[in-house]
Amino acid sequence: MEVVIGLYYSIDQVANELGKTKRQVQYLVQQRLAEPINIDTHRRDGGYRFSEEELKRLREVFQLPGVSVKDAARQLEMTPQYLMKFVKEEQIKSDVAMIGNRKRRWFQQEEINRFKNFLSQKSHAKREGEYGRKVQLISREVHIFDEVLVNGSMARVVSVEPLQVLTDNGEFIRVNSIDGKTRNLPERRYIRKRGVVEFRMPIPRHYQHPVYQLLFQLLHQLGERNIQIYEEEFGDYLVRCRLGVVHLSEREIQLLQRSIISGDVQIDNQTVMFQSDEVQKTLYISKQLLKQYESIAYQEEISADEKLLEALHHYIAKS
Repeated sequence: MEVVIGLYYSIDQVANELGKTKRQVQYLVQQRLAEPINIDTHRRDGGYRFSEEELKRLREVFQLPGVSVKDAARQLEMTPQYLMKFVKEEQIKSDVAMIGNRKRRWFQQEEINRFKNFLSQKSHAKREGEYGRKVQLISREVHIFDEVLVNGSMARVVSVEPLQVLTDNGEFIRVNSIDGKTRNLPERRYIRKRGVVEFRMPIPRHYQHPVYQLLFQLLHQLGERNIQIYEEEFGDYLVRCRLGVVHLSEREIQLLQRSIISGDVQIDNQTVMFQSDEVQKTLYISKQLLKQYESIAYQEEISADEKLLEALHHYIAKS
């Protein structure tokens, strides 16, 4: 932290240290909950100044021993109100501490991680039933759709656990190991832009089929965080890609265009940009209605957004 005069700190620096706004710190001073060294001369000095000892005291008094409700909700990608519903139902543990003259709720980071994993498993179970069997993309030894050597012959990895390959004569076989090392999957950032593009492709019987080449490129260029692949009941791959950018051959682009079932792709030369067919609309609803449909969505184990869209589709269908 930048020191202003000696070991004195400005109000902006104190606000930043405490995770508060400048106005909130000014309010603390007015209520005599924070004590600047220049309470009488702060106008002439160009603002309040706080000693290092006072900043340390304020940290101890006003900083939570864990993660706040707001920050926990942000990590869990839900509203604070929705998070408090889980707290009341005792599905996530929290603690309460006296901060200043009021109670503040906080969470341990380990508990947030546990609950996030719990929600992910519930969501995964729902998607399993909706889309089919989810394909695991990577293991310690190999990643899906890589070309490998097995007993001296080329093959395509079609399952990583258990390890299964498609051989050059069209057989799906389980193997204990592969020959040599496989190529590492590049680390890619999670794409936070909302929406996905979905494709449906047949599961090929030849290890060099263009579908495998295309899936290999999508996985390498988007990264495992931004692509989900499911095996459907009737022998197709359902591929869900977040809204990233990939560079493909003309043949791969043609295959991609034939396979799209939702969303859109924009093509510039050999650059493909995935685009959602969703548009953002702002909707204002009452807090009571928000709580009602969040509660219903939780009981049905879907997101609040999904439930709202379901209700909208139902209303339009009836009309």
